[in-house]
Amino acid sequence: MGDIMSYLVPEDTWPEVIIPDEVREYIGDRKELNLAEEILDRNIKEGRGRKTAVYFMDRRVTYRDLYRLSNRIANFLKGIGVEKYDRVGFRMRNMPEAIAVNFGIMKAGAIPVPLNPMWAKKEIVHVSNNAEVKAIFVSGDEKTFGAVKESVPEIKTLSKVIVTDQEDLEDPFVSFSEIYNESAKFDPVPLEIGKPAVVLFTSGTTGLPKGCAHFVENVLSAVYLVGKYVWKLREDDVVGGPAPVSFAMGYGNGCLIPYFHGAGVSIWPMFSVENFFKFVEDHGITIFSSLPTAYRLILVNPNLDEYLKKYDLSSLRLCTGGGEALGAETAIKWKEKFGLDIYESLGATEMVHICVSNTCAPKPVAGSIGWPVPGYIAKIIDPETKEECKAGEVGNLYIKGPTGIRYWNHPTRPLDEKQKKSVVDGWNVLGDFVRKDENGYIYFVSRDDDLIKSSGYRIGPDEIEQPLSQHPAVLECAVIGVPDPEGVRGQVVKAVIRLKEGYEPSEDLKKDILKYLEGQIAKYKLPRIIEFREEPLPRTATGKLLRRFLKEE
Repeated sequence: MGDIMSYLVPEDTWPEVIIPDEVREYIGDRKELNLAEEILDRNIKEGRGRKTAVYFMDRRVTYRDLYRLSNRIANFLKGIGVEKYDRVGFRMRNMPEAIAVNFGIMKAGAIPVPLNPMWAKKEIVHVSNNAEVKAIFVSGDEKTFGAVKESVPEIKTLSKVIVTDQEDLEDPFVSFSEIYNESAKFDPVPLEIGKPAVVLFTSGTTGLPKGCAHFVENVLSAVYLVGKYVWKLREDDVVGGPAPVSFAMGYGNGCLIPYFHGAGVSIWPMFSVENFFKFVEDHGITIFSSLPTAYRLILVNPNLDEYLKKYDLSSLRLCTGGGEALGAETAIKWKEKFGLDIYESLGATEMVHICVSNTCAPKPVAGSIGWPVPGYIAKIIDPETKEECKAGEVGNLYIKGPTGIRYWNHPTRPLDEKQKKSVVDGWNVLGDFVRKDENGYIYFVSRDDDLIKSSGYRIGPDEIEQPLSQHPAVLECAVIGVPDPEGVRGQVVKAVIRLKEGYEPSEDLKKDILKYLEGQIAKYKLPRIIEFREEPLPRTATGKLLRRFLKEE
């Protein structure tokens, strides 16, 4: 394997990275450090060894447990020939061992590469070859392990696959139980500041996943700033949610941020409405972090009032979400039912984690994603004029700070045109269209792929989907832009609707829906085409709408 820096895009395409003074002060004059030592091991040194670090179902895993198991994993990796800056993949369902694996890879001086549990063989082969992984850790259940097993013959650099919950395996497969034969002592291998420490791959919803290389100081900055300013973490906090730990959002939530601040983590086997109530009570969750879909599912659950009486949610102090627009209606209903605001945020795989959040604004404003996290600066640029937008105007979000877009550049996935435009004059351009009000609050409008351009207006689908979803006949809906049949407006708004049981498609129902929307949104945003469909709308496994599939149809 070549020099690690040779796998990155040319340095003249990198964004300007600004490490905040408080992070620089924390690093001091050190030229290298080990992230697992900084994030996990400091808890042992500071006397939190017997404190619960991970809550999983009925299990309680202490900081000492994580520390010792991660050391065994690092020793195992060294024993199979993993060297400094080698890449090691892990595709594991939510379980405490997955967190120990992440820290064990880091301790060995290797680079963790989380493999999304939703990927099929095609994506696993692509990412593993693209990152040139030397080993992969995988959960032994068929759903998680099956696609990896199929992929192994096509992964060129792979030496071992370590599998949980299975014994008597044949090379290159090794049982995870063998790791317990290793020593629980290990001296972490430091990595140089200014070199990659983690490679996160995008989910691949718009093509093959692309790798984002994050340097030692980028990861440390995100861990420091999100914990301090977004979640305002204390040692008695427990951060909980259903996001998979080998997926970018869940990786930050479950494998990195809370431990640096001495807090606990509650990881879930899956999302369900009852799991939300059960784990908040059982694990004492203080901070709930999830996609907006989870909040909506909780609010519409027919057993909601029963659960509110049955379970104790008094530990909960902060609800936060991101990944798609929440909508003011959901935020207001949640406050009515639970007495808590939902603090929306915006983050990206390319930026490690959250970089804009409502928790960083003077007070939460329903429907807004708030202000940049301290350490980041943002501006909104008109894509045509390249001028900065005035209050209320929709434009591209440009952002810079201590993290940024440095794509992993490998022959198996050359940069496409869109990636080449992701850094402009040192600013990160994530592909998010937003607007800012006169008080500096930022509002998410749309991903650039989903933005509708009609008669000179820029329209975000969420602006229409949120009120449309409140119509009594609508079970779920998606809004897309399609070519104007009259060739006048560029695009027109099309609403695709799945109806609730008891409602039948009709022209009268279309008129009723439009009349309902007229009282909710501007006239130019009204759908000109309404299509009813019986089958569920296409979504990712985490519940995000795949509007691209509807547009392709």
